[in-house]
Amino acid sequence: MRHLATISYWIAAVLLLASVTGSFGYDFRQALFLATALLPGMLCAKLLLPGALRAPRRRVVAVVCVAAGVLVVEWLALLLAYHYTLSGSWPRQMEFPRLFSNPAFLLLLSAAIVVPEVLLARWLDAHLPRMKSVTFVSERRKATLPVADILYVESNDSEVLLHAADGSIYRTKTRISQWEQLLDDRFVRIHRAFLVNAERVTDATPAQVTIGERTLDVSRKYRDAVTTRFGV
Repeated sequence: MRHLATISYWIAAVLLLASVTGSFGYDFRQALFLATALLPGMLCAKLLLPGALRAPRRRVVAVVCVAAGVLVVEWLALLLAYHYTLSGSWPRQMEFPRLFSNPAFLLLLSAAIVVPEVLLARWLDAHLPRMKSVTFVSERRKATLPVADILYVESNDSEVLLHAADGSIYRTKTRISQWEQLLDDRFVRIHRAFLVNAERVTDATPAQVTIGERTLDVSRKYRDAVTTRFGV
């Protein structure tokens, strides 16, 4: 359900962007092409901005760097789209959208698309039923594990370990960043190597988290997130 809602949102966003670009005199085909060209920068903003906002130090610098990177991606994508239309495969050549050279306009347009999507994702997390189990491949065998029984996920060199409440350990090749995206909001990243089930945490400080019989270190990068999540 969440994936369907996200896909539907981005389809609607592309059509909305096409209506905006079409208002500058482009036909529907060109407007849709420009709207699609704007997506890479917006997706970069969606992926990178939350991390910049959680930066423990120089948060403003991190946000400015992300904004600058988004602008570079947007401009490059628009230039590529423009030069592609000069290849002769289009009914008529497309003029470069001069207003899109304005960084303030591009950032406002990106924010108008990305912010509602983030709010939608949070609403879905709060209202949709949580996933009950997860199926994955461990040591060449398919395994199914109740999500509530996962204590924490540990990145260990070339493999990732899933520590279960019954003491079992499952080895997978799925990266911890992928597990972070797959698992729901019960799980919080506390370290480059650790993703923990917040409902299984028995004690927490800004520097350490205790889960099961093990105490895990909290890195500086995720200290603010841990402090907010556990109220320590």
